[in-house]
Amino acid sequence: MLLFLMPHLISAQFYFFGRNKVQYESFKWKLIKTEHFNIYYYDNFERIAEIGARFAEESFEELKVKFNHYVTSKIPLIFYNSHIHFQQTNTIPNFIPEGVGGFFEFLKGRVVIPYPGSLKDFRHVIKHELVHVFMTNKIFNLLRDHRIETGRMPPLWFVEGLAEYWSYEWDAQGEMIMRDFLLNNMFIPLEDLSGAGGYIIYKEGQSFLEFIAAEFGEDKILFIIENMWRFNSFNDNLEYSLGLKIKDIGERWEYYLKKKYYPLYESYLPHFIGARKLTDAGLNFNPRIFNKDGEKEIYFIGNHNGYSSVFKLDYDNVDHTQPEVIIEGEKEPEYESFHLLDNTLDLSEDGLLAFITKSKERDVIHLYSVIGNNKIKTLGFENLISIRSPKFSNDGKRLLFSATDTKAYVDIYMYDLEKDTLLRLTNDYYADADPVFDKEGKKVIFCSDRTSGEYAQKFNLFELDLSSYAVSYITNINANIRFPRFSPDYKTLYFNCDYDGVYNIWRLNNYGVKKDEIEQLTKFVTSVYSFDFVDDTTLVTSSFEKLSFQFYELNISASGIYDRIASDYTKIKPAWKTDGISSLKGVDRLKYDREYTLDYAVGQLSTDPIYGSRGGALFAISDLLGDDRYIFYFYNSAELQSEILDNFNIALSRINLQKRSNYGYGIFHFAGRRYDIRESEEFFYERVYGGFAEIHYPFSVFQRLEASVSLANSDKELFGEFMARKALLMSNTLSFVHDNALWASTGPIDGSRFRIMLGYISDIKFSNLNYYSVIADYRKYFRIGYTSAVALRGAIFINHGKEARRFFAGGSWDLRGWPRWSIRGEKLWLSSVELRFPLIDRIYIKFPFFGLGFAGLRGALFFDSGAAWDSKYKETLGSVGFGFRLNLFNVITLRYDIGKKIENNFSRFQDKLFYQFFFGWDF
Repeated sequence: MLLFLMPHLISAQFYFFGRNKVQYESFKWKLIKTEHFNIYYYDNFERIAEIGARFAEESFEELKVKFNHYVTSKIPLIFYNSHIHFQQTNTIPNFIPEGVGGFFEFLKGRVVIPYPGSLKDFRHVIKHELVHVFMTNKIFNLLRDHRIETGRMPPLWFVEGLAEYWSYEWDAQGEMIMRDFLLNNMFIPLEDLSGAGGYIIYKEGQSFLEFIAAEFGEDKILFIIENMWRFNSFNDNLEYSLGLKIKDIGERWEYYLKKKYYPLYESYLPHFIGARKLTDAGLNFNPRIFNKDGEKEIYFIGNHNGYSSVFKLDYDNVDHTQPEVIIEGEKEPEYESFHLLDNTLDLSEDGLLAFITKSKERDVIHLYSVIGNNKIKTLGFENLISIRSPKFSNDGKRLLFSATDTKAYVDIYMYDLEKDTLLRLTNDYYADADPVFDKEGKKVIFCSDRTSGEYAQKFNLFELDLSSYAVSYITNINANIRFPRFSPDYKTLYFNCDYDGVYNIWRLNNYGVKKDEIEQLTKFVTSVYSFDFVDDTTLVTSSFEKLSFQFYELNISASGIYDRIASDYTKIKPAWKTDGISSLKGVDRLKYDREYTLDYAVGQLSTDPIYGSRGGALFAISDLLGDDRYIFYFYNSAELQSEILDNFNIALSRINLQKRSNYGYGIFHFAGRRYDIRESEEFFYERVYGGFAEIHYPFSVFQRLEASVSLANSDKELFGEFMARKALLMSNTLSFVHDNALWASTGPIDGSRFRIMLGYISDIKFSNLNYYSVIADYRKYFRIGYTSAVALRGAIFINHGKEARRFFAGGSWDLRGWPRWSIRGEKLWLSSVELRFPLIDRIYIKFPFFGLGFAGLRGALFFDSGAAWDSKYKETLGSVGFGFRLNLFNVITLRYDIGKKIENNFSRFQDKLFYQFFFGWDF
């Protein structure tokens, strides 16, 4: 963003790659004002947004009691109708990966939430984020009232654990993770939790607060929060609030959990005991078995190298083969991302593979022939945003799936492959998922939270008659059922059910004959996610164990019956309904108008005995949605009091990110003494003022076009020269950028990046300066291991014409070993070859009172070469050596290189080694 401030001062040599955050949609935002919230939504999302408004108000009333606190200002809630739309938000600049269910943005107090697919989960996420709002507001007020710096917060595990504990009941996912971590010796002790990250801290934090409530009383949780002002250390707070040393608290918590989980081994089995493990690497989901020329193959979605893709595995020789990539994902727009944890793949009897990816603004279904090894077609539907659960009919002519429309309704659809027609089978705000055909293709069985009565909003099995479209219950139990699959003879319906705390495999016998009780076939400690039939008695499952999803072979003929449950249809009531805001008081519906508030403000003041005092400020404002931003920059570089008015530096810029084409423009005035190594070794005084405009058009996440133009009047005085150089400079650039690189901790290790730039700058008034620019920079990364790679770079830089500026090289970022920026010329070429590899995964130093840990120490072997010249080529330079890279807190990478320079046109090595320390990411 700051590049928009001073475009004429930024050398074309300094540029960036990076993927694009694309605004595919132009949302028409609306506003609902309730007593405590301003709720922003768009287009057809009104009904779900109104339900969300009620959930928010109900959560507010509950949380004000729990926290003994009242949030006085209205809370902005921003709703998106799907995760795909949520990924386009400009409220934060970050890319939002799969799995992020919402966030509370501290700077402006915004809560941003995508609709997760069901109203129950929607309530959970809203309440989760509002816990963050209440806790942050309460702690801020406590610290301010006690005149303490207000940036103090609990560690992340407590923040997220509290949000989970006070927003939702303990669920199958939390149970699965805690069982897995405790029973497989991966549990993170209380004393080490502050240094941990990832989803595990949500559930360990929630588990710890359940322990506090059970052993000390739930009032202690609020007591801990209200004691935040007393202590700099959160551990000291825990010790004071609970009356025990932190070590004793941690040991009691572990004992509490061991009492709960260790007895499970008496009746539950780990997957590696109850089934045969087929894979031992990567993440593996949605197995589908296909018999090709008498040999069985497993087709699945997986991630084995950082990119999610479609793989094939030889089932009959699984112990001696590696998965083969069929469709490599996340490098091209049509396979932009896979939804790994969801049901997104199916395979017909005649070898037609259907798999789902995000492709630009929506999900699509790709049809691929595993017999012909070619893609047949891609199905995209205009009003359907997210798609899940593809399933072919028995004859392979129709395809079922669930999808989210523009209203955020998740319903069942049927696509006819022969007629190329789409039929919507359900249309309501209940969450319908995982549809399958019966044998004749006359009925559709699916999972839905439309369960009413005592078990309301549990996911049970339902049946839809395609002749009448009537929906009826198959099961009615107090549990969630997902992923139904028929046995090969279609007599038995198998599915996953979380009745005993995690998802295990159950079955319904005699489907279509009578509604019988369901039977539990497996009793694994952790969940089975998906499965497919190899034959009548053998399954391949995708199961969670030791923080990994692997395939297992399961013989169901050897399984006993662990439990039986009969559905109680007498407890079924009329369909449940959720009210919106009709009964809430003080509700207004408005059209969204931009409201601008401060994003940040930074000031600086410096003084020295030679140049005197100087200073300035930078601040930015933006609208609530982050679409429209203004940046203001002021600085004074005067060396004498009499020069203050002549040396004001000012830049005013606007950046608009609302639509697909992002643009910026502004005006500037800069004056003062300068030194520019691209021009000369001399200081000079320059006054320059003008305006600029820039536009970026992303073709996809991976590619974009950039164009810029600026007009600047320049008065430049070289010290010691009689005449000043005057120019009215018009500059134009056009660039094409590509980036699909995959990063390790210190730089890219897979994929490619390149930039091609053409530019022309001329003095359109005095003709004192005219030259063109060409830059081509290509970088390619070849993976040779999971975290090892060979990186190649080739780049050429050309400025040619009157008073053309020089490029420069030298230092840790290009020609290592040579003094930084000492190699200069109007033409420059660079090349590098680098082997990148891990050295130490983690370093941890334990001191008497604290520990210090660093992760990801990496090594590099490199060979650099290049040259710079003006009109006549001088010599080729180079260097060779090895180096160390250390990522600090994911903010900065430290680099230390040792090697030899190659001198005299590649004819000799320098006599001594060079040692060079700097910072920055690998190229």
